[in-house]
Amino acid sequence: MYGSLYKHAADVMFACEKAVVLDSRSRVLRGLARALTGNTPGAIEDFEAYIATTDSKEGKAKVQSWVNTLRAGKNPFTDAELKSLLKR
Repeated sequence: MYGSLYKHAADVMFACEKAVVLDSRSRVLRGLARALTGNTPGAIEDFEAYIATTDSKEGKAKVQSWVNTLRAGKNPFTDAELKSLLKR
């Protein structure tokens, strides 16, 4: 996750792929990396899988907002959003 947040998503994609194999809950992290590397359909797929499986209402709402923004053809991961995610 931190590699993606520090704008090195392409460099850490291999780790995201491995993480998903080990734990499907990691799809939200791979979705972030996919979004940051321009794979919007893959990001949406991962985010929707996260939304379908998480029990976190806050997490669902946040990730759904990313999906909505991506579907609108925009990038939800502004510098401000990335900084906000780093603080979590």
